[in-house]
Amino acid sequence: MNSRLKLLFAMVAIASLFSFQAYGLTGSWKGELTLGATKLPIVFNFSESGDGSTQCTLDSPAQGAKGIPATVAYCTSDSISLTCNAIGASYSGRIMHDAIKGSFSQRGYSFPLDLLPEAPIEERRPQTPRPPFPYEVIDTTFVAPDGAVMSATLTMPERLSGNKVPAVLMVSGSGPQNRDEELMDHRPFAVIADYLARNGIASLRYDDRGTGQSTGNFLTATTYTLKDDAKSGIAFLHTLDRIGKVGVLGHSEGGTIAFMLGAENVPDFMISLAGMAISGKETLLRQNGRRLDQTAIGDDDKESILTLIGRVFDTMHEQNLKGVSTAIDIDSIVKESGLTVNPLIASSLKMTQQQRSPWIDAFIGLNPRTYLKQVKRPLLAINGDKDTQVYPDNLSVIQELVPQAQIKLMPGLNHLMQHAVTGDAGEYGDIRETISPEVLESIAQFITSCSTK
Repeated sequence: MNSRLKLLFAMVAIASLFSFQAYGLTGSWKGELTLGATKLPIVFNFSESGDGSTQCTLDSPAQGAKGIPATVAYCTSDSISLTCNAIGASYSGRIMHDAIKGSFSQRGYSFPLDLLPEAPIEERRPQTPRPPFPYEVIDTTFVAPDGAVMSATLTMPERLSGNKVPAVLMVSGSGPQNRDEELMDHRPFAVIADYLARNGIASLRYDDRGTGQSTGNFLTATTYTLKDDAKSGIAFLHTLDRIGKVGVLGHSEGGTIAFMLGAENVPDFMISLAGMAISGKETLLRQNGRRLDQTAIGDDDKESILTLIGRVFDTMHEQNLKGVSTAIDIDSIVKESGLTVNPLIASSLKMTQQQRSPWIDAFIGLNPRTYLKQVKRPLLAINGDKDTQVYPDNLSVIQELVPQAQIKLMPGLNHLMQHAVTGDAGEYGDIRETISPEVLESIAQFITSCSTK
């Protein structure tokens, strides 16, 4: 081979090395990891840097994780490989015309994961409000009893007269939530605030303590702590000149907090969206029972497992009453109860005892019936008949204990108040609707009726 050919081959080789990273993959691509009966959506957000190389972050919408940094090892016109050290994962795939077919690996396990381009957020979440708005949006703060500063958004309707307007404080469901109660790119509290403002109703929504821009520690908080945070938000609204009657709107655990505040006559009215009316123990047992129904476990084994879980919950509650929290000996409970339980189930229960939170210890013993008996002011309680997290028969408990309550069972709606097929949580992210228009209308009508009395 002459020197000129050798030089040509060398230049081609060098050029191929530089072009290895030159292909720019852009946009969001989504796939689902199948983990037994569970499907976990994963979103890869690709962008092109100034030098033409591909960059990437990962989202896990179901887990509320966004922008997890990843390192792209290479990206060519037909393949992609990246690592995500933050979660000990990697992904490699072949780039097709309209898909990426590949494999996701994490901590020694590999799963097939094919990605499809995701539609723009405007198409996937058409109800999310976008400016310009015909109302005021004001960033503000209020202070919780322990000094935590709650970062909030006050939405005020257009000033049409000198009359005061009703307002509602929004309280999110369980887990650390931002002010929009954002989940899988759905922003239900933002949608509610927008609808209410357009109908002459003010609202205040806030980042949970230790979440977003709010200070405080969420990990040490219980439902009772969160109730006091909400109480401070209502007090803040009462300091505003343009605000008349002030109510509380709570979703899921927030609905239960609405009952607790109602028992203290703090809000002028209450709205519960899928609020828990039975005890925390009963609710969690039901949820566990549904998960077991989705497996191949037989009825006898299911009964034994739920009996064991119930006794663990009882022990946790007894500890909480004494002000202690120590790991429970699962094996001893199994032995003393004479139960036959799958070792994997027992092992899973042992893992829950390794690091218990104050929230779960308190939640198990929380019984909203105690508070509902004391509610005297107007209450609207809504549930969807496809709710698989807080079952719709919670409405019967509310109706029995609060006879004056307005009860609405909405056909076809899930726990998030979306029109659904099965009601399972796995559907939440696939549904374009954030919240049913019928629910929005019911909320606005109820608040308006309360403000005129």
